[in-house]
Amino acid sequence: MPLGHFSVLMSPTYRCNADCEYCFENKSSHVMEVEEFELILQRIAAYLRQQDVSELTLYWQGGEIFTLTPEWLLKAHDICREIDEKNGLRITNTLQSNLIGYGPRWRRVVSEMYNDNMGSSLDFPNLYRKVAGCQPDTFNDLWYRRYQEARDAGIQVGVIAVLHEGSLNTGAQEFYSYYVDKLGINSFQMNTPYPGGPLTPVKRNFPLDDDLLSAFYSDLFDLWMRYGKSKGVNISPFDPLIKYFRTGENSLACCWAENCTNTFLGVSPTGDVGQCECWVSSYPDYAFGNILASPDMAGIMNSPVRKQFLERPIRLMEEEDCAECEFLAVCHGGCPVRAYAAKGNLFAKEPNCESDKTLCRLARNAAIELDRLESTGRVDGHAAPCA
Repeated sequence: MPLGHFSVLMSPTYRCNADCEYCFENKSSHVMEVEEFELILQRIAAYLRQQDVSELTLYWQGGEIFTLTPEWLLKAHDICREIDEKNGLRITNTLQSNLIGYGPRWRRVVSEMYNDNMGSSLDFPNLYRKVAGCQPDTFNDLWYRRYQEARDAGIQVGVIAVLHEGSLNTGAQEFYSYYVDKLGINSFQMNTPYPGGPLTPVKRNFPLDDDLLSAFYSDLFDLWMRYGKSKGVNISPFDPLIKYFRTGENSLACCWAENCTNTFLGVSPTGDVGQCECWVSSYPDYAFGNILASPDMAGIMNSPVRKQFLERPIRLMEEEDCAECEFLAVCHGGCPVRAYAAKGNLFAKEPNCESDKTLCRLARNAAIELDRLESTGRVDGHAAPCA
């Protein structure tokens, strides 16, 4: 394990107040007890201390976190601070929520535990995100009201857009205008879906068509470079890819990691441990073990299942064409759960490989041009300011 930093995707519940047709999670009513969370964190912290890891990020996800109580999370925050102090392990908490359960009673939790930051998701066009028993428009209206409430309270809300066939068919212009012009969202991330969890009709359309996705990326990238980048509009993975090609710094999402197994774990509400929450919820047969049932965190980390994940980079070199790819150092073969969901093979490459290559080419060419403009005293079409 690399020294320094580790991440745990913590899912204390799979309960949810939304009913999204492409959700990968097997919903359940079970809620982790706060005492169970304390035991889990103690065991993780003890193991990380043995490995000389000094920083831990807990990504709080669900289900939906706001189906818990504020008191539950405030107790969890106290536990984090206590373990932080006792173990010399710097713990940072982050939050992902669908936002529809947000209200004033959550203000203290978001401020104290999550430093006035949270992530959420809104798709365009929204075909599949719903409040239980309602149509997608109801979700949109409620989400935007909650988003405005959070922003008015001083909370920074990051937005993820999950692309689907409707996004590609509607086109890049309307997609960009919806977030930037209509909603005033100047920073968002695009994710692609995968057909994990219970089968639904919409999942038969996943993974997305690579040719259509490549064309969408190209059109959106051109719009962003023309009208958004110089005005401070940030789109991921566009921005972090350009940064990578200009500086070598890799701040890309986990699906682009060299091997996410080295630095990530997911923990379910019942204490099952897997590669991430996608694996724990969608494919429980791939669990590494149960941290509540076993005090031996080292045994979980050395489980035969986890060793398969550790082998993936080598197997990709042997069984796919990744070794010949000019962008291998960027994507590393892509996300294992997307590959497994699409092909039933942990050692297959990212199913949207070709569109990922398109992203890399667009970003590399932009990085070259930005370097050229900078060297000639012009950046983003304007004269570079004097130092």
